[in-house]
Amino acid sequence: MKPLPLDISDAELIDFADRWAQLMEAEDYEAAFVFTEHTPEMSWTPALMREVVKSYGDANPSQKVTLLGTPTDITQRKNIRRHSPNRYRFIGEIWYDLNIDGFVSDLTATFDLKTTSDGIIVYLNDIHVM
Repeated sequence: MKPLPLDISDAELIDFADRWAQLMEAEDYEAAFVFTEHTPEMSWTPALMREVVKSYGDANPSQKVTLLGTPTDITQRKNIRRHSPNRYRFIGEIWYDLNIDGFVSDLTATFDLKTTSDGIIVYLNDIHVM
């Protein structure tokens, strides 16, 4: 991925996550995969990203991520958490609740933010029920 500016705002980071969700909504898992970097320990692939979405809840093979969602008993969380750089140069996280078929869900994508000399790199860390 192309590094984001070091001075990127929280709103711009949420916009970045929204653009990732739009790729997921289009079911372009390949494009969503290359939109971010990946935490190697999680072994993400486009196929695994698809499988996590399709197996959520009632495991409906036609269900998909949608950018917009009606609140249920859950309100969509789109949070940025920043902290001082750790020894690996990570400086924060994005917590982004996914909407499934137009409804807010408890399936959450988490992203790690890492500084480099060129800017901030966003790493998909996990997609799981929170």
